[in-house]
Amino acid sequence: MSIPWKVASLGALVTVTSACTTHEVVRERPIVQQQPVIERERVVQQPVERERVVVVQPPAAPVETIPPAPAVTGYSWAAGHYEWQNGRWEWRPGRWIAGAVRPIPDIVNETPGPAPFAGARWVPGYWSFAGNDWMWVRGQWL
Repeated sequence: MSIPWKVASLGALVTVTSACTTHEVVRERPIVQQQPVIERERVVQQPVERERVVVVQPPAAPVETIPPAPAVTGYSWAAGHYEWQNGRWEWRPGRWIAGAVRPIPDIVNETPGPAPFAGARWVPGYWSFAGNDWMWVRGQWL
């Protein structure tokens, strides 16, 4: 037995579909059309020369053992430190100094100016012990 179906309007289709219990109505999400992608002209940039600065930092300080203080009072310990000598960092070991010595101060942050020539290296400043006090030696271009 066959039943001819004629649908007069969309409303009749919904009525017929909802009357059928063996079929399930699946609602689909509406399709969102994306905006077309417009490619912009790519501007070819010229290579930019950047100044490369090489900073010659001192190595990590070795572990220093403080020897016993002299038998005579009035001595202070001057800690070991690196100094830039003969084109390289050299370790100056700590020593006992007669008189009062303040501890080594914090590093001074220096901003190097432009390199004087291509391939120049920046050696940062450091504290050096002179006389009975610490003296700041400014950084320099090599």
